[in-house]
Amino acid sequence: MKTLRSIKKADLILVLVLGIIIALIWLWNGHHNSKQDLVAEIIRNGQIIQKVDLNKVKNPKYITLKNGIKITILAEKGRIRVLHADCPNKICVKTGWLSQPGDMAICVPSDTIVVIDVPD
Repeated sequence: MKTLRSIKKADLILVLVLGIIIALIWLWNGHHNSKQDLVAEIIRNGQIIQKVDLNKVKNPKYITLKNGIKITILAEKGRIRVLHADCPNKICVKTGWLSQPGDMAICVPSDTIVVIDVPD
């Protein structure tokens, strides 16, 4: 069985360097993601109904689509969700909050999609 005395100085340096690299990657990703543009699109019947810049939302914003199946969407700073839908299964509601590029909630019966744009 190895003891702490059998750990070489090079092993400690390697662990320290790996730890620093991991910390730098984590910090860079956190800082980079916090500045990304978050624009949600609300699409119904293949047409963009509305775009919401989630970085600029200051107060909760409710968007209600009444034509066909009624859907209520809630946008807050940095996130959006389908809050209520009159469709049978409510899968779009169960999807919860969308906050990352590419996240989407789809309501098939109402032909509605809420998606956060993927930046170019």
